[in-house]
Amino acid sequence: MSISSKKRIYQIYEAFSAGRIDLLNDVFDENVDFVTNAPTEVFPYLGRHLGRTEVIKALRAVHDEFEAVSFLPIWMVTERDTAGVILSVHATQKATGRIVRFFAAHFLRLRDDRIVEYRAIMDSLQAVQQVLGREFDLDKD
Repeated sequence: MSISSKKRIYQIYEAFSAGRIDLLNDVFDENVDFVTNAPTEVFPYLGRHLGRTEVIKALRAVHDEFEAVSFLPIWMVTERDTAGVILSVHATQKATGRIVRFFAAHFLRLRDDRIVEYRAIMDSLQAVQQVLGREFDLDKD
């Protein structure tokens, strides 16, 4: 993966953060495989999506629920056709005004400069607690 590919990945996060989902159509392969560990009971638009159309639909849904979305890469490593990115995520939930902050890791595989595989791991406990506005007592019997 070249320096220009790293720059392209940064541009992807900038476009997503700006809500410019229209700029992401060419980023994803037609048959992209997208998976995140997010609990779909709280984030129904996440989980697993196959194909560019479904992934774009999921990304639009994130912006439907949240405003002031920021996906800030704080660390990136690339090798050949893969990239790993640690992100700081900040967003404001439109319905409640709650601010949600957590870290996520994204693992990307590219082919012909398009994402064919997208794996995301997020600090889902933190995100869920912030979205729901309450902490969970994990020490309960």
